[in-house]
Amino acid sequence: MKRETRAAHDRLDSAMGDWPVGSVEGYALFLQTQYRSREPIERWIAQTLPADEAPPAQAPLIAHDLAELGVALPATDDFALPETADPIGLVWALAGSSLGNRAMLHHRRTIGATGPEHFLSDTAMTEFFTRLRARIERPASDELASRAVAGAQAVFAAFIAALPDQTRNADT
Repeated sequence: MKRETRAAHDRLDSAMGDWPVGSVEGYALFLQTQYRSREPIERWIAQTLPADEAPPAQAPLIAHDLAELGVALPATDDFALPETADPIGLVWALAGSSLGNRAMLHHRRTIGATGPEHFLSDTAMTEFFTRLRARIERPASDELASRAVAGAQAVFAAFIAALPDQTRNADT
Protein backbone atom coordinates (compact mmCIF):
# COMPACT_ATOMS: atom_id res chain seq x y z
CA MET A 1 0.00 0.00 0.00
CA LYS A 2 2.83 2.34 0.80
CA ARG A 3 4.26 2.09 -2.71
CA GLU A 4 0.86 2.42 -4.38
CA THR A 5 -0.12 5.51 -2.37
CA ARG A 6 3.25 7.26 -2.41
CA ALA A 7 2.22 10.03 -4.83
CA ALA A 8 -0.83 11.01 -2.76
CA HIS A 9 1.14 10.75 0.47
CA ASP A 10 3.97 12.89 -0.92
CA ARG A 11 1.50 15.50 -2.17
CA LEU A 12 -0.12 15.73 1.26
CA ASP A 13 3.24 15.89 3.06
CA SER A 14 4.41 18.58 0.68
CA ALA A 15 1.29 20.67 1.24
CA MET A 16 1.38 20.37 5.04
CA GLY A 17 5.08 20.03 5.67
CA ASP A 18 6.03 23.70 5.80
CA TRP A 19 3.12 25.10 7.77
CA PRO A 20 4.26 27.51 10.51
CA VAL A 21 2.97 25.32 13.35
CA GLY A 22 5.11 27.24 15.82
CA SER A 23 2.68 30.15 15.60
CA VAL A 24 -0.77 30.00 17.13
CA GLU A 25 -2.36 30.86 13.78
CA GLY A 26 -0.39 28.24 11.85
CA TYR A 27 -1.02 25.59 14.46
CA ALA A 28 -4.75 26.41 14.54
CA LEU A 29 -4.90 26.10 10.74
CA PHE A 30 -3.16 22.72 10.97
CA LEU A 31 -5.62 21.53 13.62
CA GLN A 32 -8.65 22.82 11.70
CA THR A 33 -7.46 20.95 8.61
CA GLN A 34 -6.92 17.79 10.63
CA TYR A 35 -10.43 18.12 12.08
CA ARG A 36 -12.00 18.75 8.65
CA SER A 37 -10.24 15.62 7.38
CA ARG A 38 -10.75 13.25 10.27
CA GLU A 39 -14.18 14.03 11.68
CA PRO A 40 -16.16 12.83 8.61
CA ILE A 41 -13.97 9.73 8.26
CA GLU A 42 -14.32 8.91 11.95
CA ARG A 43 -18.08 9.44 11.76
CA TRP A 44 -18.20 6.97 8.82
CA ILE A 45 -16.07 4.51 10.79
CA ALA A 46 -18.34 4.75 13.86
CA GLN A 47 -21.39 4.04 11.69
CA THR A 48 -19.84 1.28 9.61
CA LEU A 49 -16.99 -0.67 11.18
CA PRO A 50 -17.10 -3.03 14.14
CA ALA A 51 -15.58 -1.39 17.23
CA ASP A 52 -12.68 -3.88 17.34
CA GLU A 53 -11.61 -2.84 13.81
CA ALA A 54 -11.95 0.91 14.34
CA PRO A 55 -8.97 3.10 15.06
CA PRO A 56 -9.21 5.40 18.08
CA ALA A 57 -11.12 8.61 17.41
CA GLN A 58 -8.88 11.64 17.17
CA ALA A 59 -11.38 14.36 16.23
CA PRO A 60 -12.41 14.87 19.88
CA LEU A 61 -8.77 15.50 20.80
CA ILE A 62 -8.44 18.02 17.99
CA ALA A 63 -11.68 19.70 19.10
CA HIS A 64 -10.25 19.96 22.61
CA ASP A 65 -7.04 21.58 21.32
CA LEU A 66 -9.00 24.03 19.15
CA ALA A 67 -11.23 24.95 22.10
CA GLU A 68 -8.17 25.65 24.24
CA LEU A 69 -6.88 27.91 21.47
CA GLY A 70 -10.26 29.66 21.33
CA VAL A 71 -10.79 28.58 17.72
CA ALA A 72 -14.16 27.41 16.42
CA LEU A 73 -14.55 23.97 14.89
CA PRO A 74 -14.62 24.10 11.11
CA ALA A 75 -17.54 22.79 9.11
CA THR A 76 -17.11 19.27 7.78
CA ASP A 77 -18.45 17.37 4.82
CA ASP A 78 -19.62 13.78 4.65
CA PHE A 79 -17.33 10.88 3.80
CA ALA A 80 -18.13 7.56 2.21
CA LEU A 81 -15.69 4.84 1.32
CA PRO A 82 -16.04 3.91 -2.35
CA GLU A 83 -17.76 0.56 -2.90
CA THR A 84 -14.61 -0.74 -4.61
CA ALA A 85 -12.49 -0.03 -1.52
CA ASP A 86 -11.70 -2.15 1.51
CA PRO A 87 -11.78 -0.44 4.92
CA ILE A 88 -8.41 -1.94 5.86
CA GLY A 89 -6.74 0.58 3.54
CA LEU A 90 -8.68 3.43 5.12
CA VAL A 91 -7.68 2.27 8.60
CA TRP A 92 -4.03 1.85 7.53
CA ALA A 93 -3.81 5.37 6.09
CA LEU A 94 -5.53 6.96 9.07
CA ALA A 95 -3.48 5.05 11.64
CA GLY A 96 -0.24 5.58 9.75
CA SER A 97 -0.70 9.32 10.05
CA SER A 98 0.22 8.94 13.72
CA LEU A 99 3.86 8.75 12.59
CA GLY A 100 3.60 12.23 11.10
CA ASN A 101 1.90 13.45 14.26
CA ARG A 102 4.82 12.22 16.36
CA ALA A 103 7.23 14.06 14.05
CA MET A 104 5.11 17.23 14.28
CA LEU A 105 5.08 17.01 18.09
CA HIS A 106 8.86 16.62 18.15
CA HIS A 107 9.25 19.61 15.81
CA ARG A 108 6.97 21.80 17.94
CA ARG A 109 8.90 20.90 21.08
CA THR A 110 12.24 21.46 19.37
CA ILE A 111 11.28 24.99 18.35
CA GLY A 112 9.76 25.74 21.76
CA ALA A 113 6.18 26.05 20.53
CA THR A 114 3.57 26.10 23.26
CA GLY A 115 -0.12 25.37 23.34
CA PRO A 116 -2.44 22.40 23.60
CA GLU A 117 -1.13 19.15 22.13
CA HIS A 118 -3.75 16.59 23.15
CA PHE A 119 -4.03 15.42 19.53
CA LEU A 120 -0.33 15.26 18.75
CA SER A 121 0.73 13.72 22.06
CA ASP A 122 -1.96 11.03 22.20
CA THR A 123 -0.40 7.57 21.88
CA ALA A 124 -3.58 5.56 21.24
CA MET A 125 -3.30 5.79 17.44
CA THR A 126 0.39 4.86 17.46
CA GLU A 127 -0.41 1.81 19.58
CA PHE A 128 -3.29 0.89 17.28
CA PHE A 129 -1.02 1.23 14.23
CA THR A 130 1.53 -1.11 15.81
CA ARG A 131 -1.17 -3.76 16.29
CA LEU A 132 -2.57 -3.16 12.81
CA ARG A 133 0.78 -3.69 11.11
CA ALA A 134 0.81 -7.38 12.10
CA ARG A 135 -2.52 -7.78 10.33
CA ILE A 136 -1.72 -5.88 7.15
CA GLU A 137 1.74 -7.35 6.63
CA ARG A 138 0.25 -10.77 5.91
CA PRO A 139 0.09 -11.86 2.28
CA ALA A 140 -3.14 -10.81 0.56
CA SER A 141 -4.75 -11.57 -2.77
CA ASP A 142 -4.26 -9.07 -5.58
CA GLU A 143 -7.96 -8.20 -5.35
CA LEU A 144 -7.84 -7.45 -1.63
CA ALA A 145 -4.61 -5.47 -2.06
CA SER A 146 -6.19 -3.40 -4.81
CA ARG A 147 -9.29 -2.75 -2.71
CA ALA A 148 -7.11 -1.80 0.28
CA VAL A 149 -5.17 0.69 -1.85
CA ALA A 150 -8.49 2.23 -2.95
CA GLY A 151 -9.41 2.64 0.72
CA ALA A 152 -6.12 4.34 1.51
CA GLN A 153 -6.45 6.59 -1.55
CA ALA A 154 -9.88 7.69 -0.32
CA VAL A 155 -8.33 8.85 2.95
CA PHE A 156 -5.56 10.76 1.19
CA ALA A 157 -8.13 12.36 -1.11
CA ALA A 158 -10.21 13.44 1.91
CA PHE A 159 -7.17 14.98 3.59
CA ILE A 160 -6.16 16.80 0.40
CA ALA A 161 -9.72 18.07 -0.08
CA ALA A 162 -9.65 19.47 3.49
CA LEU A 163 -6.56 21.58 2.84
CA PRO A 164 -7.06 25.34 2.57
CA ASP A 165 -7.56 26.32 -1.09
CA GLN A 166 -4.22 28.10 -1.43
CA THR A 167 -2.34 25.08 0.00
CA ARG A 168 -4.31 22.46 -1.93
CA ASN A 169 -3.80 24.30 -5.23
CA ALA A 170 -0.10 24.98 -4.72
CA ASP A 171 0.96 21.58 -6.07
CA THR A 172 -1.65 21.11 -8.76
